[in-house]
Amino acid sequence: MQKLSPNPLDSMIYDKKIPIRIAFIKPDGTPNVISLWYMVENEKIYCATQKSAKIVSYLKNNPKCGFEIAADKPPYRGVRGSGSVKIIEENASETLEVLIKKYLGDKESTLSKFLRENSKSEVAIEITPDKLFNYDYSKRMKDA
Repeated sequence: MQKLSPNPLDSMIYDKKIPIRIAFIKPDGTPNVISLWYMVENEKIYCATQKSAKIVSYLKNNPKCGFEIAADKPPYRGVRGSGSVKIIEENASETLEVLIKKYLGDKESTLSKFLRENSKSEVAIEITPDKLFNYDYSKRMKDA
């Protein structure tokens, strides 16, 4: 597995307030994608969501996933890969708190208040990447 440690190319996945897109397979065999806030710690990617969210049951049923962290505007660059998921129920509110600070900052907002009020029913999604591919199309898109 390639390391997730920062370098000039993939520093964007640590610093930007962009979501991760997680691809998964539903029980009926159809693929789907969801966007979530994420953080990287100890070579793993963490997200948080409500325990009742359908993505949780889907990933428990089939813990393999694909993912991409990339901006939507040119020049396109980011990281994509695949990995295995583990659903973590204990201390998920701590993961949520880190995500709130990353994406919303320290200022109290309607959204941060709502998320904190519902944090007892959160779970963390831990992705252990097994394959990573960094891409950067800046050179070929310099005119875009």
